[in-house]
Amino acid sequence: MTWQYTPYIIPIVISTLISLAVTVLAWQRRHVPGATPLVFMMLSISEWLLFYILEVGSTTLAGNLFWANVTYIGIVAAPVCWLFFALEYTKPSKKITWRTAVPFLIEPVIILLVMITDNFHHLFRQEVMLNTSGPYAYLAIVRGPLFWVHVAYSYGLMAYGTYLLIRAYIYTSSLYRAQIGISVLGAFIPWIVNALYISPLAAMITIDPTPIAFMATGLVVAWGMFGYRLMDISPVARNWVVEQMDDGMFVVDNLYRVVDVNEAAKTLLRKPANQIIGLPVETVFEDWSDLVITYRDVERANTDLHLSRGGQTRHFNLSISPLYDNQQRLNGRLLMLRDTTEQRQVEAALRDAKDAAEAANRAKSTFLANMSHELRTPLTAIIGYSELLQEQAASFNNEHIPERLERINTSADHLLNIINDLLDLSKVEAGQMKLNLHPFTIASVVESVQVVVQPTVEQNQNNLTIHLAEDISTMHADEAKVRQILLNILHNAAKFTENGQISLDVRHNPEEPSQILFTIQDSGIGMTQEQVDQLFQPFFQADVSTTRRYGGTGLGVAISYHLCKLMQGDVTVKSRLGNGSSFTICLPTVVQEANSAQIAERTNPAI
Repeated sequence: MTWQYTPYIIPIVISTLISLAVTVLAWQRRHVPGATPLVFMMLSISEWLLFYILEVGSTTLAGNLFWANVTYIGIVAAPVCWLFFALEYTKPSKKITWRTAVPFLIEPVIILLVMITDNFHHLFRQEVMLNTSGPYAYLAIVRGPLFWVHVAYSYGLMAYGTYLLIRAYIYTSSLYRAQIGISVLGAFIPWIVNALYISPLAAMITIDPTPIAFMATGLVVAWGMFGYRLMDISPVARNWVVEQMDDGMFVVDNLYRVVDVNEAAKTLLRKPANQIIGLPVETVFEDWSDLVITYRDVERANTDLHLSRGGQTRHFNLSISPLYDNQQRLNGRLLMLRDTTEQRQVEAALRDAKDAAEAANRAKSTFLANMSHELRTPLTAIIGYSELLQEQAASFNNEHIPERLERINTSADHLLNIINDLLDLSKVEAGQMKLNLHPFTIASVVESVQVVVQPTVEQNQNNLTIHLAEDISTMHADEAKVRQILLNILHNAAKFTENGQISLDVRHNPEEPSQILFTIQDSGIGMTQEQVDQLFQPFFQADVSTTRRYGGTGLGVAISYHLCKLMQGDVTVKSRLGNGSSFTICLPTVVQEANSAQIAERTNPAI
């Protein structure tokens, strides 16, 4: 291919470089609505300009025609990308996707196919020749009918995109019109230039200025999009985002005038836009003069306040932020007013509900404590007198009296145990459970527990095995509570096991020698994981049927759990349904004294 130099190449080269620079700039700011379609439009224009340089420099008909066909890739794509830019710029919520793009790309693809096969039908170019009469060779073309179809289609895309920008300009706040108005003006440049080029008036023009005009449009649009940074988003995106906000938005300029508001702000002030826009802040906020005095010269703030109008007070969160231009000069301030009245009312209601629940819980604990004392006193008398009557009944030689008195005594003992559990639970929940700390031998506690639980073990034909490690000696803790914990767990093991094995193993914690581990295992009915997860909640029983079969209130394990926590320990359980359970009670060898706050925290942990 032979090459010719022509001065016309210089502006085309410069335009190509500018177009590529705008492409890079738009890509760097692709988060701005409309920037991504602008990238593709500038790429199309860059391709158009780049290969137009080769067309202008070619000196042969074949070379000119080949590069002219290649330039049409950019020519057919540029108007489509312009429309995509206008659609996304004016409707930021609707991103361009392949599904929405394909219908607009059908015509450009057809035109490119027509050009490839134009030698067979000449529908796009009826006649092509190389004009060499002047100092530079160039293509002379007689345009075919499909060329004018493509011109009409491209003008239609350009017209619709321009209409979208003009409509957005009309409905945009005056503060942002300069930004979008620049894009509107830029839209008319390629229209005017291309219309002149393809008209008979431009018959003597040998170079097509349309790609340079498109480059100028892209440059102007980029300036409009990225040169104004009042809110760092496009003005149309501002309309879409800001107008849907529930918070009142006010933009105040350096002359203390309100230059922009959203619908929420107008509703808050109960004023139309013409009584807000352009007016001093003192006039706009005349009902809240104290607010103006306090925050008139404040650039940044975030505070809660209450505003009154007509005898009604509402609560707001006020946020003030500075607005800068691209030279980082203060351009104004953004005020946001969020109505927090309902939120505060909900928070107050939640606080009242929490206080009421805590009061009810305290009342419940007090009631349980009082009732437990009231019930335990007569029960103690009943048990004492029944035992006394049992001794005296032997002299009457009535075999039924001792048996009946034994039943009274047994039932009273059972009821007393329940009341004792309720009393313990109420003390635990009220944080009133006290510790009586003193040293004692662990072996003596285990021995006393074995004596008490042995009848229940034998009643269900179980075998109890106890193992104490050789280095186990003494503890400094509450002896009665350690005994109660072991009794509760062992009693449950004996109750829920029949013809099985129960073991109690006592040893130092191998991971922490200052702790004692009491491990109680049984081969009883076991539990599911769901039942294990709820085991330490008061009144919980693994199955309602167990209450009828085995009895009990479900308090023993819960009380044991809280007593362990009270003594800075813990209790864990492993169990499988049908394969027994294993409880591990971990207690420190030396339990430290605790104040009231620590007792309340330990005995009411989140389970």
